[in-house]
Amino acid sequence: MTEELKGIQKYYTRTLQNEHGNTYYIEPREDCPLDVLNNKSRFVILTFDRDDGYVVIDNKRYYLNKFNSMRATDKVNRRVALVDLKELKKSKPYDYKDKFKRHYTSCFKDFDELEKLAQNQWLANGAPYFKQVALYNQKEQRCRYYYEPSCDRRVAIA
Repeated sequence: MTEELKGIQKYYTRTLQNEHGNTYYIEPREDCPLDVLNNKSRFVILTFDRDDGYVVIDNKRYYLNKFNSMRATDKVNRRVALVDLKELKKSKPYDYKDKFKRHYTSCFKDFDELEKLAQNQWLANGAPYFKQVALYNQKEQRCRYYYEPSCDRRVAIA
């Protein structure tokens, strides 16, 4: 029996591109309804600090979870996530104090600011998506990551 998908998982999927599972696309599902894909202010690509796991909106913390976002690797300090703003608004907010701000903590004035960012990203290339690419250095036995968002990188970085 398959579990019914909830939240952002109903509309987006992680499509693996390599055998290690660390190069992938986060992109719309093939059966995603057109009215959802064409909603210019619903989905947004955001960056956030690895140690946060949340974004700050109107001085409140909103945690990114499997219902409201699809996050990229946790192996880098500045993480990337595709966020469903409709689901994020349903999340329970927690108080936030500036003394907890880290280098990549994403802070927004209000949800209107996020919806405008989502619209700008949508105008760049339609429904937002991004690719996480793992680059291996065989000599050093290390891996680093970079991201290819569907929108202008300056727009994607909060």
